[in-house]
Amino acid sequence: MIFGGLAPIFFLAAAGGAIAQETSCAAPCPLSRADAEAILARQQARSATLAAAVPPKLLAKVKNTQQRRRVKGEFHDQFAASKVLAWAVTAPGSAAGDILEIGASNGAGTTGILARALKAAIAAGTSSENRRLLSLEVRPEKFLVGEAFRKAQRWPSQLMLASSINESQFPSQHDPQRPESATWLRRERESAREHQVGVLGPLCASRRYGLLNVDGGAFTGWAEWDIIRQLCSRVAWVALDDTDFKTRMMLEYARAHPAEWEVVYEETVSQDLKGGKLIKHHRTGSRSARGEHKATLDALVAAPVRAGATPLYRNFALLRNRAATENRGWGSLA
Repeated sequence: MIFGGLAPIFFLAAAGGAIAQETSCAAPCPLSRADAEAILARQQARSATLAAAVPPKLLAKVKNTQQRRRVKGEFHDQFAASKVLAWAVTAPGSAAGDILEIGASNGAGTTGILARALKAAIAAGTSSENRRLLSLEVRPEKFLVGEAFRKAQRWPSQLMLASSINESQFPSQHDPQRPESATWLRRERESAREHQVGVLGPLCASRRYGLLNVDGGAFTGWAEWDIIRQLCSRVAWVALDDTDFKTRMMLEYARAHPAEWEVVYEETVSQDLKGGKLIKHHRTGSRSARGEHKATLDALVAAPVRAGATPLYRNFALLRNRAATENRGWGSLA
């Protein structure tokens, strides 16, 4: 069965180590491990049903239309931010847990960047061989394409067909400055309704993650950020994509609360809003790193991505969770 292998306990149960015994939620956690596991079990059954119901013609269409993007993905290695994202895989405190990603699409973008970085770290001995990447994808047809691709690449990763949040957690209004966003909101709600449950909270309340990459839906960000702050408070690093829209509220909160979060790296792309359509000029923008890792990150993004190519810009940020990384005792957060 194509969907086989997707289980709420997936690879961590096999690891049998400290990562499997801990969670990403600081005590007292609002969601018990038992309740979290029950939600994930419900999700597993529902997701299996959704994957099995994908029409063959739709699956073939997705394969054909995305095949040309398979090597790169929308977020690829020509973006300077890809180096920062890869660096976060082994950043201080990150290896204390696995890697969780919201928004895998077909698995060729950030999923590939993270998986390749983790595979290299395991090979170099700088990351545990039991450490894994878990990527969430809400659309069944994209999940199936991405899962086949992941297996072919032999990455230390897993895709999970799931919604990060529940339908009730979506905002009621789209962005009036971008009329097309009304369609985005409607489709995202429909997808969440199909899944019936949201898994971001249950995953954090039952598993340990050191790095979280947020690249979900256009309207999932508000609820995801609430969940991250409440149930994923032990995650050391949080990477944000599309900080001009999808994860804007997360970056704004981090800037306003420097005692909680450090904006270690931030990048913006030059863009214009014309007739409700956003046009991005990826060859121009701004970049800045700060804090104790500034020199390292400055050197990373200054290096050419490949011979003769100029690193591209995108709206991206990397946040450091101070409570999880500043000698406050990992073990004290039970």
